[in-house]
Amino acid sequence: MLRTGICAGIALLLLTACGPDQSAEEPLRLPEREKTWVKNEQVDITKDVALAPKSEAVINIPINEDLHDKLMRTSGPAPKSPVKDTASCLALLNPLDKTRMFVQREGGAWSMFERSTLIKPYSNSGMQIDSNMNKLVFSLRHLCRTAQGVPQNDLAVKINEFINRMGKEKTREHFIEDVGEAPEDVDLWLKHAEFSRENTTRKVPYSEIQALILKTQPLMDLYMDLWDRKVDESNKDAFLSDSITLLAVIKNRLANEPRVVMAMKEDTEAPLPTRWEM
Repeated sequence: MLRTGICAGIALLLLTACGPDQSAEEPLRLPEREKTWVKNEQVDITKDVALAPKSEAVINIPINEDLHDKLMRTSGPAPKSPVKDTASCLALLNPLDKTRMFVQREGGAWSMFERSTLIKPYSNSGMQIDSNMNKLVFSLRHLCRTAQGVPQNDLAVKINEFINRMGKEKTREHFIEDVGEAPEDVDLWLKHAEFSRENTTRKVPYSEIQALILKTQPLMDLYMDLWDRKVDESNKDAFLSDSITLLAVIKNRLANEPRVVMAMKEDTEAPLPTRWEM
């Protein structure tokens, strides 16, 4: 009887040790930062997509060479009055932006592919068109607003205030040793602050921005034209080819147009501080 009681007591102790009190000592796990495809071009893969048969045709859609050449060399009509300041620059860009927003409120290029079973397997190309068109328009808007220099954001202002007062090395030491920030974060802040300080005086001629906006007009016209098309067997191949051609030209502009490349770099989200003991 005594032996049975001892065994029962031991069992009770073991169950208590493995009970809910132990989980209370586990470290708190913070939720991961949300990701969106518009910003990061990432999407969740659904079960239907994962199980769908893979089509090699997706990567073999031919570019419309004539259309590609036309989009690369043509521009929209020049405005009655040339762009000369932020207001006139944004006014020239505004009609293009309205077209972009209209198409995307209706579902964007992605929905163009989704609404027809003939081209639905190529919907990922539609998502890429939407995302890259956003990048292009946002870059042009950034150039309009910063033609005479890029204002420093709050983070850059704060870090540069410390640098002016303490010097770069002392500032780095302060945030690591006194505040307790990670060295990697502090190095990013310092790099961003220096980059921002240099950009406050950089200039972009309004004539160059005007030319870029006018070169974007034919791309936006095609974006809207694709939205208006009703796809059937007779025009499926042309729709796919024109869509891939539009995507290719936008990507080329984002990668090779120096002012657009600069704008995307400048407009990239700044590293955020994890504390505010500044």
